[in-house]
Amino acid sequence: MSERRPLVIYPEYFDFNLKRSEGRKVPANISVKRPNIDELYSIMKNIGTEVKKSSKSHPSNWDAELGSINLFYEGKKMALLHKIGKELKNLRKTD
Repeated sequence: MSERRPLVIYPEYFDFNLKRSEGRKVPANISVKRPNIDELYSIMKNIGTEVKKSSKSHPSNWDAELGSINLFYEGKKMALLHKIGKELKNLRKTD
């Protein structure tokens, strides 16, 4: 029996200032500068079920204490990250 585990989403996944090797997961054209957990939460509460904020940080950036979001989502994580990145970009309206 497999146990459902939540997806963990970190703000670093969408940070324009980070390289892919430093934790960014989306392309630069849908990333933003310094995304925060509240922006991500407002986007994700409409996408997933059981969305929860967490104080846990990205392993490569543990001292920044940016936090993370746990959510249950039926689908692929990368598709979700691209969807969130596009919504975040629209929310910020930055180029």
